[in-house]
Amino acid sequence: MADKTQHSQVAIIGGGPAGLMAAEYLSARGHDVCVYERKPSVGRKFLMAGRGGLNLTHSETLENFLKKYGARERDIAPMIHGFTPQDLRDWCENLGQETFIGTSGRVFPRAFKASPLMRAWLARLENQGVRIFTGHDWAGWDDDGALVFQTASGSVRVKAKATLLALGGASWPRLGADGGWVDILRVRGMDIAPLRPSNCGFAADWSDIFAARFAGHPLKPVTLSFAGQTVQGELMITAAGIEGGVVYALSARLRDAIAVDGVASLLVDLKPDMPRDAIIARLQKPRGRLSFSNYVRKTLNLSDVAVGLLMERPDRSVLANLPAEKLADLIKAYPLRLQAPFAIERAISSAGGLRFEDIDENLMLCAMPGVFAAGEMLDWEAPTGGYLLQACMAGGVQAAKSIVTYLQAGGQH
Repeated sequence: MADKTQHSQVAIIGGGPAGLMAAEYLSARGHDVCVYERKPSVGRKFLMAGRGGLNLTHSETLENFLKKYGARERDIAPMIHGFTPQDLRDWCENLGQETFIGTSGRVFPRAFKASPLMRAWLARLENQGVRIFTGHDWAGWDDDGALVFQTASGSVRVKAKATLLALGGASWPRLGADGGWVDILRVRGMDIAPLRPSNCGFAADWSDIFAARFAGHPLKPVTLSFAGQTVQGELMITAAGIEGGVVYALSARLRDAIAVDGVASLLVDLKPDMPRDAIIARLQKPRGRLSFSNYVRKTLNLSDVAVGLLMERPDRSVLANLPAEKLADLIKAYPLRLQAPFAIERAISSAGGLRFEDIDENLMLCAMPGVFAAGEMLDWEAPTGGYLLQACMAGGVQAAKSIVTYLQAGGQH
């Protein structure tokens, strides 16, 4: 039996960017809003993202921006059109945090961190009357349709006219989102796409020597190619495999290929700044007394990590005798065998979730009138670069607009 009952016009479950943005929009229009968060504070993943500079959004054209959502572009597009990258920049600057465009086109706060923005945001929410309840772990609905939360002092029932689920995916569960909502919605008949790691690293079967020597070292510059997509940048060697922005950009395709075939072969151009013919010409130079590894290091100015990667091949004993053309081919398209994505707990984001087929164009659950959903708990994914945060916040705004319409219509769409 629940210990107490609360009443709220709008209950928002989840204190991440989607939930807080919806709370801001609704409270600014006079609605009574309560945010329920299972952790001791809100915005934990948002603040964690800020440690790397807080990439808010991207400055590219909206057409190119929307393409980053892949198969879900049509579903995400209405949200982004309703709250554009420029709208996000304006919102940030209205909170006193000036933004700037980096050399890659990514947009950051001038302070280059999340904490000042979060403080200003929470102050605005407080001024607008938003009530935030932390330490409230959502357990679903009771038989009367009230929301049920478990707290340190007992269970709490909440009766709301409208509810927004903004519970996140399942990456970085220690920050709040652990996918625990999946079973709650499945019991209610929702078909949830399996939660999978996105923007993640991948396991490679390094030798003990390579892992011990190069873990924590970057491999740069490199060009990675897989399934028709090519990206250039820097990857990081870890004790168990590879990480980094260029890897994340290909992670969805790599993950899906591994799910089908068990492995994926990622092609790595170890010398992207040198054409194949130039490499062949340099490899015509006599090796003399140099070992093979020292020869390719000095002749091609390859990094120690790149040379070490070449020496990871099972056929490394024959590399020294390869014709220059074949060795150049290997350097320009080194096949790196990847075995599995890293666990979802360490992924930047997650794929899967509540299917768009189970929600209407207003982000309301088809089977549960008055219950809306937004953010990463929906079945979409995007690469890093500002696309994740933009879609979460835009989704929060769209859900809030729909809730306003729903309430104005007396609880009907």
